[in-house]
This record gives sequence, C-alpha cells and structure tokens, in this order.
Amino acid sequence: MKTDSPSPPAQPPLRLYLVGGAAAAVVAAVIALIVALVATPVYRASTDVSIRPRIADLGAAEASARLIRNYAAWVDSEAYAARLPESDRGGLSDGEIVRNVRTNGDGDRLVVTIQSEDSNAARAAATVNGLAALLVADVATPERLNDRVRGLEVAVIDAARAPGAPVWPRAEVALPIAAVLGAVLGVAAIWLVWPLTRMSRG
Repeated sequence: MKTDSPSPPAQPPLRLYLVGGAAAAVVAAVIALIVALVATPVYRASTDVSIRPRIADLGAAEASARLIRNYAAWVDSEAYAARLPESDRGGLSDGEIVRNVRTNGDGDRLVVTIQSEDSNAARAAATVNGLAALLVADVATPERLNDRVRGLEVAVIDAARAPGAPVWPRAEVALPIAAVLGAVLGVAAIWLVWPLTRMSRG
C-alpha cells in the first residue's frame, strides 16, 4: 500500500534560516573581499586656501566671497589645469586633472577647498598642492595685498599630504555591509522559495 510522504511544515524551520543566512553572509563577504583586493584604490587629498580681508567689514567680506566663488570655478577648468607644472601633474592630462579635481568656494568660511581623487596617493597630494600654489599666486597680487582698505590675507591653511589609506574600496566597511546584506538576502530567498517547495511536494 502506497503511503503519502509527509508535507513540509508551513514555515521553514529556524535552523534553515540560520544556516542559510550565515552561508549567504559568508559568500557575500568573500565576494566583497575579492573585489576590495583586486579593485584599483582611490586616494583623496585636499587642502584649503584662505582668502580673507585684512579689515573685517561687510563690504570686504562680500567682495572676498565673490572672489572665492569665481576662483573656485576657474580652478575646476582645463585652462587652469594646463598651467600645472609637470612635476605636480604626474603625467596626467588636463582633462584627467579636471576629472580628478573638485573645488568648492565657501563664501561663509572664506576658503577655497581643492580636493583630488587619484589612484596614486602622492600624485593626488601633488596635484592639490600645485593648484593651491597657483591660486595663491593669482590672488596674492601686490595690489590686493598692499591695499590698506581692501587688502587681502591669502594663505594655504594646511598643505595636502599623501593619504595613507584609500577612500575606496575600504574592506573594513565593505565586509560588514556585504555580510549583513548577504544574510538578509539569504533569509529572504528561503522565505520565498519555501512555499514553492511545499507546492512541489504536495
């Protein structure tokens, strides 16, 4: 006499969730580790150029803010990148420098922030420092520095240094995130597939 096999329970057992989620988390973490090891690292270097009026008043501050915004837009251009000496560009073309560099003019803090992201840490710092030196030379003209009423104080706040660690990929961030996402997807897959298993056995 043929007997029917017992049908699976309506819900997956807790052990299946635990094992499946853990296995998916391990697989995802391994994939993230491989990507972190083989991916090209990206390093970020930045510096600030301060452009402040010698005499603090509203009119001078507004003029400095306009100057900062104008120069920030100019530093982002290929025309400005073309002026960078070979010793600071490290073989990069003008277009590559523009793609790597981001410049922001902060009219409230009265600083121009120059940032570069590059696969070469030393080159990222050299590019930023070279552009900052050009900016200081452009802004710090004798007329702007020596004017007793509208004179400016121009200086690099902190020269960029070659970063010791990349901003991407970061294994210490990628691995936990990948493990959590893998576990969630593993549990979700079990929850979705389990009803189909019951139907096939029913």
